[in-house]
Amino acid sequence: MNDSAGPARKTISFAALLRDLREARSLTQQELAAAARVSVDAVSALERGRRTQPQPHTVRALATALQLRDADRMALLSTLGRAGDAALEMPSRKLTPRTPSPPSVEVVGRDDEVAEIVAALGTTPGRLVTLTGPGGVGKTTVALVAADVMAAERPGAVYFADLTDVTEPDDALAAVAHAAACAADTVTGLAERLAGTSAVLVLDNLERVRACGPHLAELLTASPDTVILATSRIPLRVRREREMRIAPLGPSAAERLFGERLAAAGAPPMERADDSAVGQLCQQADGLPLAIELLAAAAARLGPRALLERIDALTELPVAGPQDLPARQRTMAATIEWSCQMLGPAAQRLLPRLAMVPGSFSLDTVDAIAAPDAPDAADAVGAVGALAELIEHSLVARADDTGPVTRYRLLEPVRRHAVETLEPADREHVRRGVARWALRAGREHGARIRGRGDMTAVEQVGTDRHVLRLGFDHLVDTGQYDDAAELLWSVWLPLWMTGHTHEALTWTNRLHEDDLSEHGRARWLVARAGSNRVAADLFTTAERAMRLAERIDDASLAAEAAIFASAAALRLEDFDGSQTLLARAEVLMKKRLDVERDVWAAVHVPIGYGDGALLRGDRAAAARHWRAAADTARRLGSEFSVPAVLAECAQAARSEGRLDDAAVMLAAAAELSPQQDERPRTHLAGVAAAVAADLGDVASAQWWEGVAGSEPAPDSDQLGARFRELVWRAETVSGRD
Repeated sequence: MNDSAGPARKTISFAALLRDLREARSLTQQELAAAARVSVDAVSALERGRRTQPQPHTVRALATALQLRDADRMALLSTLGRAGDAALEMPSRKLTPRTPSPPSVEVVGRDDEVAEIVAALGTTPGRLVTLTGPGGVGKTTVALVAADVMAAERPGAVYFADLTDVTEPDDALAAVAHAAACAADTVTGLAERLAGTSAVLVLDNLERVRACGPHLAELLTASPDTVILATSRIPLRVRREREMRIAPLGPSAAERLFGERLAAAGAPPMERADDSAVGQLCQQADGLPLAIELLAAAAARLGPRALLERIDALTELPVAGPQDLPARQRTMAATIEWSCQMLGPAAQRLLPRLAMVPGSFSLDTVDAIAAPDAPDAADAVGAVGALAELIEHSLVARADDTGPVTRYRLLEPVRRHAVETLEPADREHVRRGVARWALRAGREHGARIRGRGDMTAVEQVGTDRHVLRLGFDHLVDTGQYDDAAELLWSVWLPLWMTGHTHEALTWTNRLHEDDLSEHGRARWLVARAGSNRVAADLFTTAERAMRLAERIDDASLAAEAAIFASAAALRLEDFDGSQTLLARAEVLMKKRLDVERDVWAAVHVPIGYGDGALLRGDRAAAARHWRAAADTARRLGSEFSVPAVLAECAQAARSEGRLDDAAVMLAAAAELSPQQDERPRTHLAGVAAAVAADLGDVASAQWWEGVAGSEPAPDSDQLGARFRELVWRAETVSGRD
């Protein structure tokens, strides 16, 4: 068969000519790819003209696989112009191995990671270790330090290949071969070059060519003495790989790095007042070494405190990053953009939307943000897939929360950059979705808390308060005032129980009663009463709420308001008025309410009676009422924590200077705490430490802080004795018996 290209072929494209030559030999794309040792995708891209500038070694490999005669080889190469001329030249055999240089600056806080990497590379299953993590976390730096340690421990050479500019997986092996001074750019040729050398290959920035992973696994099989240390923002996903995630620096290491880079930039010695600012700037950097270095460079010029004051208004730092870094690492924006370029469309859309949330979030929130208008099963699957992609690219991380629901978060530099890229329409899209989710979640949590005393729901509201606030703000901003009042009423109680009373009060101040319906106004007044710390204002607000709730025939709201009005009356020393209001709430509870669905009221009535007895000096009666409240909760099968409520009441008594009453409440709460539940005891110990400190008993305060911290909890007898001692000391200081 005559394969001569002939004169007519001079004008044909490389893609068409390659396809003609392949088909003339009855080869499939798969067969040609296997013979040339390139990927099928590479052959397909070349034949479709999608890839118009193949690497010289790829052209040579295809020509050899096709067994072209000289005329056909020349015709194929001529279609590439000067690139074809380069393909005619064989690689120089006078290559110089690229050995890595240690980092040019001192590395802070990475000793444990380096030791773990070196140990992993020394084991048979771990001969391919990939360091992953977010952009700017220092993967390359850690790899260079580990390579330096390996060079001192192994007899073989260490070769470094920077694959930043390599975009095709088939070209990655050629770059590795060049780094190892190997003229052959195939797995077999490279394995022969490395045979018996105990070489370490450091392959930097593999994220854009991670499809070369199977070639690397094949190389390790063919070269059993070689190990590979790779860096990538995403793992290679081959079976021989061991992924090791490089985490951001902890607070102490971050502040040390900040101080060192500040001094290196010529800044004057820091003042003591700068320490707090440096700590907060490191929090803004979220422990990312690159972000810390950039912030330190800016702080060296402006001063840490001045930079911190303006950090929220800066979309880009006023001082450029180190010029000896690659351009993509001289600003955090460039580093993050580099990661975003590799995302699929769904993940690219989701990232800036998630950046609207200033904290951690759950999968439910992700669904609401991704598809607020049509949340169906397909949307949920798509959102989870996009989130998984963001996690794999180290743009989203698992949060440190230890609650029952898994949570996620964006590193702060990523969030700050991504939110700036959000279009106004998308911003409203996100706020609308979060508002719908917040209203639904608030209703569910409120019902579970008031109806069953569900402490898990209490914790979830406390954890999600920043997301709920975003939804509440949208409801107010768009004039959905009654929905905003319902959300406020649904969550104010768990906010109060988790110590975020000020947050609830801030929400109430955003609403005006003239904008609300009667039902909305009653809910708003109840929430405002529950969040109010001024006794006179609390009483007036709660009484108004009670009368309005009775007028609109909402017995549950009326009972809740009556309980608050009773508490306010106690603080105003109106004992008879307090008893009357509690009796009113008790009547509503017994005659109008389904107690099993309104546990909050059923438990708080006896708690209120106990508080009144305590203020009258009858501690025995107070203890009886509190035990009755706990018995009611247990009888109704409720998780409602009477000890947690008493702890909050003790905190309020402490703030009013009633340290003896606070101590009595804590002692009663400790007696009622379930033996198996450490959470109430930890909270009680924290309040007890504060009371002891107020009493001037430093030693006891330190002991209670130890109980509240990580030390093993004492047994019940020891705790009981300590609480009785606290009561005695508080009574002595107050002059009461």
